[in-house]
This record gives sequence, C-alpha cells and structure tokens, in this order.
Amino acid sequence: MRNFIRGAVAFFAFAYCAIAGENLNWPANQLLPTFPAPASTLDCIDLSSSSGAEVDLFVSLEGIVNRSQPRIVCVSRGGEGKFTWVKLHDLSYKSVNGYDAVLKYRTNITGLVVTDSEQPHTLNLATTIAGVNDELICAPALLSKLTNAPYNFRVVDDLRGRFEDKYAVYRYLYTNYWPKCTHRIFAGMGVNLHGHLRDFLIAAKVATVWLGPGKTEDAGILRSFVSEMKPLNGLYMGWWPGEGDGLEFVGQYGIPVLASDFFCNGTVFSGLRRAINVPEIPPPPPLENKVYVALILSDGDNIQYMQHAMKVDWGSPVRGTIPIGWTSSPLAVDLDPMMLNYYWNTATTNDCLVSGPSGAGYAHINHWKAANLDAYTKVSAPYLQRSGLRVITIWDRVTASVARSFATNCPTLLGLTDQRGTYNKVNLGLRTIGLTPTYTSTVGEMIAGITNAAADWNGSAPVFIAAQSDVWNLAPAGLAKVAKALDPNKYILVRPDQLFILANKNGH
Repeated sequence: MRNFIRGAVAFFAFAYCAIAGENLNWPANQLLPTFPAPASTLDCIDLSSSSGAEVDLFVSLEGIVNRSQPRIVCVSRGGEGKFTWVKLHDLSYKSVNGYDAVLKYRTNITGLVVTDSEQPHTLNLATTIAGVNDELICAPALLSKLTNAPYNFRVVDDLRGRFEDKYAVYRYLYTNYWPKCTHRIFAGMGVNLHGHLRDFLIAAKVATVWLGPGKTEDAGILRSFVSEMKPLNGLYMGWWPGEGDGLEFVGQYGIPVLASDFFCNGTVFSGLRRAINVPEIPPPPPLENKVYVALILSDGDNIQYMQHAMKVDWGSPVRGTIPIGWTSSPLAVDLDPMMLNYYWNTATTNDCLVSGPSGAGYAHINHWKAANLDAYTKVSAPYLQRSGLRVITIWDRVTASVARSFATNCPTLLGLTDQRGTYNKVNLGLRTIGLTPTYTSTVGEMIAGITNAAADWNGSAPVFIAAQSDVWNLAPAGLAKVAKALDPNKYILVRPDQLFILANKNGH
C-alpha cells in the first residue's frame, strides 16, 4: 500500500511538472518550482524607458523563453538600483534591445494574444494564455508593429470586444484555461500592474485573476479555482484587492499566500541553487534582572519587500549599530535562495532575520482548519530550517493549538511572537512572546509601547519584550531613536533569537 501511495504521489508530482513545463523541477513537497540553471550570459532588457505595453511584451517573452532555460533578464529603475540584484547574483549579461530579443527568440513564440484596452482584466487572461500557448502579450498599440516585417507574428487570440465585464473574462479563463494550468499556484495581479511577477506566472502556467472575496460575485469565481487546489499543495501568489478578506478567504482552503506581485525575474533567480549560509547566533548577553527588548522591522510576509525596500534599508548607516530583527519570507528558499544568502552573508552580528507571518507563506492562521494547520506547520519546518529563520511572527494570535502545532512540527524554532500581544506562555517547550507594541509606525508609539510593557518591572526578575514596527513608516533610523530613548540601566537590546534564548534560560 505504501509503495502504491508513493507511486501515486510521484505520478501526481510528475503530472503537474508536465503541465507547468517539462524543464521545471517541482517536487510534491516544494511550494514553488525550481527553474533550470541560467545561461552563462543572459540577454538583459532594460525596461526603464518602455511603455506599459512594451513591458508586458518583453516580460511575456522572458517567461516563455526562460521556462526551458533562463536566458533573458529584465531590469528597470528602482530604489535598490537597476542592476543591483543581477550583479549580486553574479550573473553575466549583455544589454540587448527588447525588440531585438523578440526577433532572436522568435521560434519560441507561437503568435500573439491581443489584449482589449477597454477591458483591462484581459491583461490577466492574456498572461494565462501566454503561459499555456506560448503567445506574446500584445496591446493593440503594438499590433501593427508585431504583425508586420520583420516580426510577422500571427494573431492567435484576439480578446478585443469579447467580454462585457471582468466576470465574463474570468469565467472564460476558468472554463477554457484553468484545466491547462498548474493547480499548484493561483495568482492575483492588479490590472494596471505591468511586468514584474508576470514572467514567473507565464513560465509556470499560472491562472491569473484580480478578484476580491469581499464581493459576492468575486468570491464565487475565486471559489471555483481554489476549491480545486489541494491544501498545502497549492500557493496563492501576487496580491489581493483587499488584504484581510483575501487572507481569510484563501486560508479556509489551506492555501498560504506569497505577497509577490512586484517581484521581478523569478524565472532567473529561482534557477540559482546554492546552499544558504546561515551564521551562528552570537552569544546573548548575561541573564540579569533587566528588561530585554528585541526590536523588529516588519513586512517580511512580502518577498518583493526583500527585493526592493529591504535592500534600501539594509544600506542604512544605522544598520549594525543596534540589534534589529528583519522579517523575511522562508519561501525565498525556493524563489531566490541567493537573496537570502546575500542578507545572511552581509549581516552584522546585530542583524537577525526572522520569519514573517506565519511560516511558509503569509497566513492568518486563526482562519485555518485544524488539519490544515498541522499540514502547514509540517510544510513550514524544512523552509524554516534551510532559511535559518528561528523565530516566527504569528498572525493573528497564538492559541494553544497553534503553539502545539509549531512546537511539534518545527523543531528548529526558538519561539513565536504573537501579533496581538495577548499570549505569553510556553507550550511543549516552545515559548510565545506577545508583540508589544505591534506594527506601530512612530518613534513615540514604539517607546510608549515598550515602557508600558515594562511598567510593572521592579528589578526582581527579568522581563522580555518583542516590539514590532511598520517598516514603511519606521525604518532603522527610527529604531535607533527608540534605542537611544531607553534607559540602559534598565533596558538591554538584543536580537529576537537572543531574546528567546534568554527567556528560555529564565525558565517557564
């Protein structure tokens, strides 16, 4: 019986790999596919001066071509620098014009899928069709150029004038293309968002929509898709029109979320497989009867934050002067392991990467069924181990059952932080510390939250506080102001992992 089950699982995994593309490696226990190793020299298309239509064209080319082997990388202006990640990933490249690349890889393309400028949701349908049929996304403005010499592409799918509203678009997608797509990823992309994650979605043949379950008709269509996905064998990528209702809705089906709609070149960076070099935790300071505080910057449920804003904050001159916990996504293990390596390799002894909510993918865990919760923590365990993330932020709160599940299934964890700050216990040896304050956005609020949490301290026993800030409003320089305001005779700043080591040493 066991051999039969193992064989069935292997066949199931192989079938999905075949749907997603023969060259993708996608084991059943891996949430995202691994792309082949990139070519020795990549063709680099600079999108900085491209129109939105051209961005979609070139990124769709990237997705189609890179499925068999990554040979194209697209760059554009950004706060972290246009070529920053290409260089940090040690990739060799040569700059090419996007239209020249279209000609170079013409034999990879079957034709064009033409979007409807009057119905913007056809961009998501075109993204899906591009992946399934290897068609380039073509806005009407580019149609004349691409159907004439030297390109001479034929129009295979013309979406103009066919759909009265977005619901007609997505019902058509569900009926005609969902059966041909992978069912291991489902995606949401804003219809005004050009490029970015679309190369990855096209390469992996992912059905792409923009629907919010807060609306009844949207929820009905979404349910058609996610009800056919298997809990913890599926992932929702991109983003939602509304964060809260999206996370609650998809959590009921045991599907975690990877906030990734602005992530770029996933087809390239996923193919760079290297061991992640996790440094040893520096010894914590001696345990005394003081107030120990860990400061945490939060938006690590968001892998594009790691690629963009976190890279900018990482360059702050303040970094390294005080202990800071940086929330990160464990799923970078699949999507961009070298990015994780970059952060660990350049971290000071005061920098500590911790997991965003709530493990392998963004999850409001209290909306999950008990059986799916245990499956989620089991799936999270190898991601946490490989990424070196030893502390998790739990949304929304740590209940006894949540604590038991992580304690049982994630042996490398040091502890959990509770987003609501209401639970401070030890369960099966795994400690939870409530965040106080949680996701605050000003220096004053941060200081007040910490001092209020320490108000009852009388010097007879240590106190342990995890304080979380909103990275979009309170970056490292703000945390340095918080640190300066805390009396060093009373407060000792430590990394989040050190906080749990000390708390555990203090006993239950």
